[in-house]
Amino acid sequence: MLHIWVPELLARKGGIQNYSAELVGAARAILGPGRIRLLSKSDLPGSLEERYGDGILLTSSGNISEAVRTPIFATRLLLAARRERPALVISTHPHFAPAAVWLRTIFSIPAAVSAHGVEVWGLGPGRLRGALGRVEMILPISNFTRERMRKEIGLPAERFRVIPVTFDSDCFAPGRAPKGLRERYGFSPEDRVLLCVSRLVVSRQDKGYSRIVEIMPRLLPDFPGVRFLIVGQGDDRPNIERRVGELGLEGKVILAGYVSDDELPGHYRMADGFAMPSLREGFGIVFLEAMGCGKRCLGGNRDAAVDALRGGELGILVDPESPDDLEGGLRRLLTEPPPDPAELHRRVVRYFGREAFREKVSDLLSEFGLR
Repeated sequence: MLHIWVPELLARKGGIQNYSAELVGAARAILGPGRIRLLSKSDLPGSLEERYGDGILLTSSGNISEAVRTPIFATRLLLAARRERPALVISTHPHFAPAAVWLRTIFSIPAAVSAHGVEVWGLGPGRLRGALGRVEMILPISNFTRERMRKEIGLPAERFRVIPVTFDSDCFAPGRAPKGLRERYGFSPEDRVLLCVSRLVVSRQDKGYSRIVEIMPRLLPDFPGVRFLIVGQGDDRPNIERRVGELGLEGKVILAGYVSDDELPGHYRMADGFAMPSLREGFGIVFLEAMGCGKRCLGGNRDAAVDALRGGELGILVDPESPDDLEGGLRRLLTEPPPDPAELHRRVVRYFGREAFREKVSDLLSEFGLR
């Protein structure tokens, strides 16, 4: 029996939720029905049953008041573990690590805990850091996070198993952009479109879209048809709109706002390149989605974008804090011959597709006697 603990799969969208869903799907395909219990802290029981009830045992606490949800969820984790004695617990959020240590102490049940990015970087002394040091295995989603945690917590390399992010390679594949999409944003057939997909959050000034806005006046004299399209919403939008006005970039920088999951692949296909020179990215599934659609990417060289772009093998890496380096990378994105879309798709699937993800999950489960 395998237990998988998740914060939620359906109640909220985000990178951890996507990763958790992929892990549950891979484990279900490997182990078959009846061998997995999924324990969700914040999903409603009915919604979880409708989506994951086929062959997976479910425990969810989303119908419990938030005031008491955490202790009740923790109690349910312990009761389910005592009753079923799983061969392994996988927690897809590191904040559940203290509960995993309880299981190890009380029932000798091993646990592996996922580590995504900023939530495990720079941990000071405390309960979470101590718990991560005591679980059987930590599962970083990037080599960048593994190396940072290894140095900061002081654990040996064998305590880590990197299982990178994966993506839907059928959905994010090369193809034609939907008819009329360029016209929606006022782009002419000759315009060169750079795309960024990111939440616009004042408290997270690390995605890099604002740095590209600042570089745009340098590019326009040589590339008068360049356009920068930012897909995403958040409380930083007014600040970006104000800066666009100050720089005279109306019509050159376009904020698309929210774009549905169904429309997102078409936006990647419409673009000439994807750029997100981030500073604190835990991985960046958007890089995989863009490359899956055959688009060359530019990312920062100071975070886990290095993993997503395979150290520059799959895209362009720049110092996001160097305006000159960023400008040079954007010029490369606009002038160098683009990759063959089908070949880029094949390469990113080979490294990060669901089959590669499933193989890594299978190796992990086998190590704990689950086959």
